[in-house]
Amino acid sequence: MENWGLSVFVEQKILLDPDVSSFSYQMELTMVVVHEICHQWFGDLVTPVWWEDVWLKEGFAHYFEYIGTDFLFPKWNMEKQRFLTDVLHEVMLLDGLASSHPISQEVFEATDIDRVFDWIAYKKGAALIRMLANVMGQTLFQRGLNDYLMTHMYGNAARDDLWNKFSEAMQREGKDINITQVMDRWTLQMGYPVVTISKNDSLDNSVTISQEHFVYDTDAKIQNPEMFNKSFQWQIPLTFAVGNSSHISTETIMWLANKTERHRVGHMGGETWLLGNINQTGYFRVNYDLHNWRLLIQQLMSNPKIISVGNRAGLIDDVFNLARAGYLPQNVPLQMISYLSQESEFLPWHAASRALYQLDKLLDRTEDHSLFSDYVLRQVEPKYHKLGWPDTSPDGSFMQAAYQAEELQREVIMLACSFGSKHCHRHAVSLISDWISSNKNGIPPNVRDIVYCTGVSLMDEDVWEFIWMKFHSSTAVSEKKVLLEALTCSGNVFLLNRLLNLSLTSDLVPDQDVIDVIIHVGRNPLGRHLAWRYFREKWDILNSRYGEALFMNSKLISGVTEFLNTEAELNELKEFILSSGGESAPAFARAVEIVQANVKWHILFQQPFYRWLRKAPDG
Repeated sequence: MENWGLSVFVEQKILLDPDVSSFSYQMELTMVVVHEICHQWFGDLVTPVWWEDVWLKEGFAHYFEYIGTDFLFPKWNMEKQRFLTDVLHEVMLLDGLASSHPISQEVFEATDIDRVFDWIAYKKGAALIRMLANVMGQTLFQRGLNDYLMTHMYGNAARDDLWNKFSEAMQREGKDINITQVMDRWTLQMGYPVVTISKNDSLDNSVTISQEHFVYDTDAKIQNPEMFNKSFQWQIPLTFAVGNSSHISTETIMWLANKTERHRVGHMGGETWLLGNINQTGYFRVNYDLHNWRLLIQQLMSNPKIISVGNRAGLIDDVFNLARAGYLPQNVPLQMISYLSQESEFLPWHAASRALYQLDKLLDRTEDHSLFSDYVLRQVEPKYHKLGWPDTSPDGSFMQAAYQAEELQREVIMLACSFGSKHCHRHAVSLISDWISSNKNGIPPNVRDIVYCTGVSLMDEDVWEFIWMKFHSSTAVSEKKVLLEALTCSGNVFLLNRLLNLSLTSDLVPDQDVIDVIIHVGRNPLGRHLAWRYFREKWDILNSRYGEALFMNSKLISGVTEFLNTEAELNELKEFILSSGGESAPAFARAVEIVQANVKWHILFQQPFYRWLRKAPDG
């Protein structure tokens, strides 16, 4: 929490033990510190005029988390890579819901203030700022931003004040772009567009480009015509390139302002593919005709490095989410990940693993789940066996490889263990057994969460008790967090129930960790129904304890409900909302929409999904 000249941190967000902390934990702490320091300018030196523009401080602080951390630790590649998966992809999941809202929200009463502090303000704000910085160019962007801060320091400013300074910076360089006109479409409308690019059957090398409001539940447009009959339209800075098996053109930018436009894009042969939103600088998804998707998949299979790392991650995120919403057949994303054994960069693997975990939670209680897990494992195991596990040096200290290499290795190990690799399971069990027998923890920090969780899920109750004991005796904040989450991986429902009760009714689990315990039990297929029942039974206690902390309350509601996917669970959720008086809570509205989408996916897509997997080649 920032105050002018004084930032305040909870221990978890400031204390670091390099001997036991993973790279991701070090990264998280660095970004929290940078974020709070950024508020000295965005929020303190210049304060938004009113709460509707709270994103002016939170969006900028979140954006500069990545810029500032990039400056401190360039090898982490935060702005060009991690921003995509951690900010852009994450907020587009939320902003693709029909229950989303504009980034600028009207605030009339004091009780409305808390609700504007959400991921839309933070992450969408950051993503829109990044898009604008790339359109303007870093020099003009920084010049306009400096003018904004100097003009309004020790005072208040609104979004129009910011847009005017950016427009002036552009005009001084002879670039006549009305930033207000462009950005009002992005800040005053909810959601974002999907841009569809289709080759035309003509000899003039033209394509048809269209835009529409992307929503996961396309039925919402029919069910809520009052909202969706509005003319959702954006001014879109579309960058694109054309390529083939050996070459990709330099990127071109065009402004897409209409619902549908026709453009010539240069010479295109039958095997030429199109690629939009270069390096994912824009806040939108891109879809193509099926032939172009096939050409892109072939390119990834034959020579993925022709396409940039950012775009490879972007293609994976777009293809899974477009299929989830019904814009594409379900087999297209499954075909795309068949190239992963050739992928040597962390970011595309990270994008793929997030999408695959989401699918796995959707499918893990279906009869044919093994078809999916086996298919994923066939894509993962070649890379897993190639990369192996982190080494320890003879004196017990850990060998530090390049950051990207270690993160890639960790991502692949996590996928392999999660989807049932026997070798991964055996190695994790042996590491836990060695720790228990020697009482010396030789498990590399970067994979401790994977090893602990795998060991607890596969081994007996004594291992759970051992981890529980270590949780209480550990003094390192990051290690305690990993140990506590590992306890939720057990396949023993009695132990999961015991953990839930201990977390809420005793002082053995810190207050700020109780929500994480309930959420992680719910992510365990064997604990999902248990966590859902516990959440309902203990709602009054939970709501009284965390109801005022909107972020934590929303996190709890989302975390417990997001993987419910049966008609019975949907009805239970609706009944609970009515009985608890939560009809007006935005988090509950989102929960109902997500569970409805889960149920709908099973009705429409589960059979064709498994039908393709039954016919899929072995690799």
